[in-house]
Amino acid sequence: MWHLVPLIQLFSAEPAPADPTLQRQGSYEVALMLPPGGLYAEQEMEIEFRVLEVETPGSDGSVQPLRRARIRVEADMPSMPAMPKFDEIAHSEGIPGVFGAHPVFPHGGDYRLCLTILSSQLPSAGDPRPATPVTFEFPLQVQDAASSPRSPSQRVRPYALDVTTKPWRPVAGEPVELTLAVRMTSSFEGREVTDFDLQHERLMHLFIVRDDLTMFAHEHPELTGPGTFRLRWRFPQPGRYRIFADVAPRDAGSQVLSATVQVDGEPVPAPKDPVRSATRASFAWPEEGMPVGRTLTVTAMLTDADGGPVRDLEPWLGAMAHLILVHQDAETFAHAHPDDREPGVGREGRIPFLVRLPKPGRYKGWLQFQRTGRVETIELAVEAVPRP
Repeated sequence: MWHLVPLIQLFSAEPAPADPTLQRQGSYEVALMLPPGGLYAEQEMEIEFRVLEVETPGSDGSVQPLRRARIRVEADMPSMPAMPKFDEIAHSEGIPGVFGAHPVFPHGGDYRLCLTILSSQLPSAGDPRPATPVTFEFPLQVQDAASSPRSPSQRVRPYALDVTTKPWRPVAGEPVELTLAVRMTSSFEGREVTDFDLQHERLMHLFIVRDDLTMFAHEHPELTGPGTFRLRWRFPQPGRYRIFADVAPRDAGSQVLSATVQVDGEPVPAPKDPVRSATRASFAWPEEGMPVGRTLTVTAMLTDADGGPVRDLEPWLGAMAHLILVHQDAETFAHAHPDDREPGVGREGRIPFLVRLPKPGRYKGWLQFQRTGRVETIELAVEAVPRP
């Protein structure tokens, strides 16, 4: 259990206004207790908090902890309102007034934690209960997984992606059936997740990237049974492919899970006249490179072959465009979305993206958007540099 404020302060009837982890509202005082090392993405984190009933003293006059309550815990990103949020009822930590939750944040950035005190589920005579729910909001700063002090093998992730292929060893250029399941790592049998939240109009977004970043595809497998997705596809060339699945198990928030597929066969000749987009994209990247671990607004300008701004962008998958970035290690994934808080996103070809790159190095990106019913993809590259 983590204590960020002195015990005497926790039981004080007067909150410390300067402490961002301590809030009082109505008859309740909530003290947030975060891990001393901070919060990190892509691993299960423990967030605890203590709730006191500051206006209901005990028989000895002391402030009492809230012993019986249902407390809803929600975590989301205000800058990305379309992203599914973490949402669950807090569990008791076995200490009067102390509750906890275990969210997994998909990536670093500025989050919001909402704690809503509901009525007691099993009330006893004399138990004080709020007439209406009371909600406390705390800002959370989440660091990227690449800066976590834990090694990848030590990070607890509640979900894993299971990918099987038919045939077992796919051959380049030949059809293959991919069967995908999201499994609960905490269950003994690796039980499949069967309930998902929609995100960007789909239950699963699948990104297929070759290790050398020369091939990219964005697909949407079909849900064919409880917890089972299938995709019929052809790998264009032999090699090792990284499969990234962007999914949202019900109330767990967005999760990016990955697996690998090895493809056999001989190189397949590329099309003689590949279809190329007439649209051009320019990005206002920082001159010194993208600083690692910071969320910045990077504006993309889309123009036609004649140099004029694109005026016929259409919403696609719940946004005016999507930007996927993969690090040169072919393992680090970033999905940037337009900042819909800005008015007129997409007008005159202007799209402000919220971009955050988790580790230094070279990234290859794929900008996707729709014009007149046709999805177009533009490749790009960007360098991420350590913070000064």
